[in-house]
Amino acid sequence: MRVWTIQAPEVLAVLRRGAVWRADESHVERAWIPAYRWMAREMRVRLGAPGSRRQMPIWLWCQWRGVAQARPDLRHGGHLPKGTAGALIELELDGARLLRSDFELWHYVMNGWYLPQSRTDEREFDARPDRLRIKPSWRRIFDLTWSNRRYVAARAARSIQGVTWELRPEDVRRSTRFVAR
Repeated sequence: MRVWTIQAPEVLAVLRRGAVWRADESHVERAWIPAYRWMAREMRVRLGAPGSRRQMPIWLWCQWRGVAQARPDLRHGGHLPKGTAGALIELELDGARLLRSDFELWHYVMNGWYLPQSRTDEREFDARPDRLRIKPSWRRIFDLTWSNRRYVAARAARSIQGVTWELRPEDVRRSTRFVAR
């Protein structure tokens, strides 16, 4: 599957040297560590265990704003902090190494919010919040066929992200260096 990742230029240098690159918690913004750990647990269940217990997900774009197999638009902000040097790396990955999810719904995980199935479910949760229901609700981010427009963009407009445990030199097809806007 053709996917893209946006990384620091140092990651591209590691891959060009012929080495495998893996992320650990030192590469994760502190506030995001709980969400990344949750995703890593889901990856262990769905993809198998990584090489290291401290290994973190590497983020990929599978579908950018509704266009499958379309690279992210580097003219848009938000990829990296403004003014930061980056590398857009185009990869070809075996689907078995990739866990896909809805990018917008990922924000429920990042913010620790409950992801309701319906408006009724949302009202019931709001009336009687139950923290034990929050994490299980996050698994809905993996259902790419879900079509409740209150919570999910239309299929034709979704951005689909993916995660993998490692990037290998043989995965790389092309790369583009850029400075974030």
